[in-house]
Amino acid sequence: MSDSPDIRDEQTDAEVSGVLATSLLDSLSIVDDPRKARGKRYLLREVLLIVIVGCMCGCDHAEALEDWAKKERDWLSQFLPLNHGTPSQDVFLRVLAAIDVDQFRQSFLSWVQAAFSPLGLGEHIAIDGQTHRGSSTRSSDKSPVHMVSAFACEAGLVLGQVATADKSNEIKAIPILLELLDLKGALVSIDAMGTQRRIMKLIRSNEADYLLAIKKNQPTLHEETIKAFEAASAGSSHNVDEADPPTVETHESVDGGHGRIETRVTSVIHDFDDWVPATNDWWHVKTLIHVHATREDAISGKTESEDRYYFSSRKLSAERAGEAVRTHWSVENQLHWVLDVSFGQDQCQVRTENAAENLATVRQFALNLIRSYSGDNYSVPRRRRLCDYDADYREQLLAQTAGL
Repeated sequence: MSDSPDIRDEQTDAEVSGVLATSLLDSLSIVDDPRKARGKRYLLREVLLIVIVGCMCGCDHAEALEDWAKKERDWLSQFLPLNHGTPSQDVFLRVLAAIDVDQFRQSFLSWVQAAFSPLGLGEHIAIDGQTHRGSSTRSSDKSPVHMVSAFACEAGLVLGQVATADKSNEIKAIPILLELLDLKGALVSIDAMGTQRRIMKLIRSNEADYLLAIKKNQPTLHEETIKAFEAASAGSSHNVDEADPPTVETHESVDGGHGRIETRVTSVIHDFDDWVPATNDWWHVKTLIHVHATREDAISGKTESEDRYYFSSRKLSAERAGEAVRTHWSVENQLHWVLDVSFGQDQCQVRTENAAENLATVRQFALNLIRSYSGDNYSVPRRRRLCDYDADYREQLLAQTAGL
């Protein structure tokens, strides 16, 4: 049996056949099949394609995939052989446990570059990590899967991901992830974990700008930055021997929602050389940023506040800096929260061999397919439901992803 999909020349559903042949199937072809030839009933790409499209249609575990594939056998058979019917949940789990994690992740990256690069997704790329809590148990010595993802904030799409043993290893994973991406012209934002000179140099050497958090893991830089903003706000230095304080620009924004009101005052300084000599150890620092955020509970009236500091190689106004800082944290509610709540990631307890990491990649495939559709303003859960029971909607979504 040939390992190429049996694409039929029927007039009906020609667009969706073309989409799956040219976009997903081509990308999945780089994944080697680790199964023995004897007794193999389903092509590897056949199984993986059903897993990805099934996940897009709301299937968050193997049993649901088995039931959905049976229900949609006629639709799937328009572009897949399915000579032996549709796979069982055991087949899905065995394949996900056995395939190489790096190859499957590379297939995702290749697909993203082929399908979405023409859209110019690199304006603001947020790098952040997430632990998949369901992938480990107290009775097991196996650590939960921790994924570091690159997120195109404006488009709401995942650009790539790398697994780490735990959160503390993000420092090792971030450079690997950055090497996989086309960063040219982007503003790359990372929390304090990524405020490392090696990471900063890698971003700049790829013709991108950085926006990095300053915390106590960089003590000298942190202390000097706080002092500079204090002097700028006071309008004078505390010591007559010190240089004139830097000029500060501020911008205030107020947001309400979820029973609270948040006020953010963003301040930036650009003429800070005499006050923050620690920036000389970093490449091309042009903006220091201070965000003072106050949150008030609309019911109890209780308030809390925090101060956060950042620096960037891009010259940013106070308003633009505030937007960039806030945009970075969209990765929390547009990626991490969606995967946990809409895709049931934290409840997924699949742990066999490579299955947990490969399922994480499946969700990234599915989320990008869902998010890339511009035909309506529906939520991710609603689009998943529509993809499940409305084949026309499913085909429209898939066709747009491939530009048909």
